[in-house]
Amino acid sequence: MIFGWIGKSKADEEAIRTFEDEIARQQDFVYGAELFFECISLLHEDQPAVVETHRKEFRNIIQKGTEVIEKAKAVLAEARNDRRKIEQIRQFMFTPCAGHPDPEKLMRRAKILVETCRRIFPGRSMSQELSREEILRLMEEAADAFHAS
Repeated sequence: MIFGWIGKSKADEEAIRTFEDEIARQQDFVYGAELFFECISLLHEDQPAVVETHRKEFRNIIQKGTEVIEKAKAVLAEARNDRRKIEQIRQFMFTPCAGHPDPEKLMRRAKILVETCRRIFPGRSMSQELSREEILRLMEEAADAFHAS
């Protein structure tokens, strides 16, 4: 009987670690969507109507993504405190980039932007805004990867 409990505990711990990793991945998608919007805004700065259209679209994507992440964190906290609720993290559904006409494409671009940002600005917090010059550099550095995706 004790061996079954140990196995379940290891499986529960693995489920928790996997869920934590997925939350971090989802946070990257949200940050990448924010970066993508910043790039679009800079590219179309002389077209305020285009920027405003994208602002509404990306605001919704970012808001929905953030809400799902917060729900996931709450489910994770519950599962940590009460192992009977571990099944909730196994059943939790993430919907990255929900609301975008091509979520898979946006997810690829978001990933490229986050990876590029981390490479050229190591140690930088996601909460620290990029300057105009930094956004331009990010776009230049990510351009080849965009074309390949």
